[in-house]
Amino acid sequence: MSNNRFKISFINGLTLEVKNSPNSEYHVEFIDQDTDKIYFQTTLKNNHWASPSPKYFLNWKILIKNLKGEVIYEYLYNAKNKRIFINFESSAIGDTLAWFPHVKKFQDKHKCQVIVSTFHNDFFKEKYPELIFSDKGSIVPKIYAQYNIGWFYKDNKINYDKNPTNFRLQTLAKTCTSILGLDYKETKPLLSFKNTGSTIKDKYVVIAPHGSAHAKYWNHLGGWQIIIDYLNKNKYKVVMITKEPLNDEWHDSKLGGTLTGVINKTGNYPLSERANDIMNAEAFIGIGSGLSWLSWSLDIKTILISGFSEDYSEMESCERISPTLSDICKGCYNSKRLDAGDWEWCPEHKGTSRQFECTKSILPSTVINSINQQLGIF
Repeated sequence: MSNNRFKISFINGLTLEVKNSPNSEYHVEFIDQDTDKIYFQTTLKNNHWASPSPKYFLNWKILIKNLKGEVIYEYLYNAKNKRIFINFESSAIGDTLAWFPHVKKFQDKHKCQVIVSTFHNDFFKEKYPELIFSDKGSIVPKIYAQYNIGWFYKDNKINYDKNPTNFRLQTLAKTCTSILGLDYKETKPLLSFKNTGSTIKDKYVVIAPHGSAHAKYWNHLGGWQIIIDYLNKNKYKVVMITKEPLNDEWHDSKLGGTLTGVINKTGNYPLSERANDIMNAEAFIGIGSGLSWLSWSLDIKTILISGFSEDYSEMESCERISPTLSDICKGCYNSKRLDAGDWEWCPEHKGTSRQFECTKSILPSTVINSINQQLGIF
């Protein structure tokens, strides 16, 4: 956007440049229309530019005054009928599923044309024909504004120029709504996956014990085997669908290393097959992982076991199991930055007897109680 003297851009933040205006200076104010807060003000002359710090959505008003204080130009942000580019910086499945439905809400609110880029466009294309999908790395021309969605850090601290709120202290989906300036309401995405039926004829429950960090695991020794045995006893098959193998070293290793009584569907399968397995299940039991978010998105009864994150961190509408004892350490994910390169990351108790005590303290009987409620086993 520009007139003869002022060039304005809302791509990755607001930028104003003065052009074609020799021998003049201007006082510039960058204001939020909704609050009247002045975020930045400065004096500019020809061939100079200014950009306020926030890179997230704000309903900008730009006032340009001469040095007498007279307003000579005013510009109000207005996305109606404009092309808006929303770019997901995270490739994580859970992040993508949590954030995506709010992209459509932005379009509906501003009556604009939205071009969206995620690492998983195929999850959504069929169900969101009103959106334009852009592949990663593609050039998106002629856009009015761009917003990047993610968890942003600077010098190992939260970058509040890109995230207006502390994303550690809110549910994951609010990362997107806070950056896009939307009111938050939990919303499940519409997914393109098809239900092609199951080859498993009996009732079954899906489990997904693996995640991207050991701290996410349910580390109660023998816990998963007890749950599997309980479900089998109650005439439910148990299907394990993680990419990681069944005979891993992280579950029940002191009891033999391999979970038994499980239909082994582990391996590197497309998410469409995982979705099909989940859609035909009676319930899903997992941890803070993308497959738990997938189950939630598909409206399947979801039991989520977590100790490293606080209860508000993931989806609201699920059966969440977390530590209950007051003296148990928990929620480090919400107070510390996860070191993804350290598999044994446990910021308070690594290398001690208290490492991963959060999920070690979660008893199988607690999980079984939730299973009984979800499946109606009495």
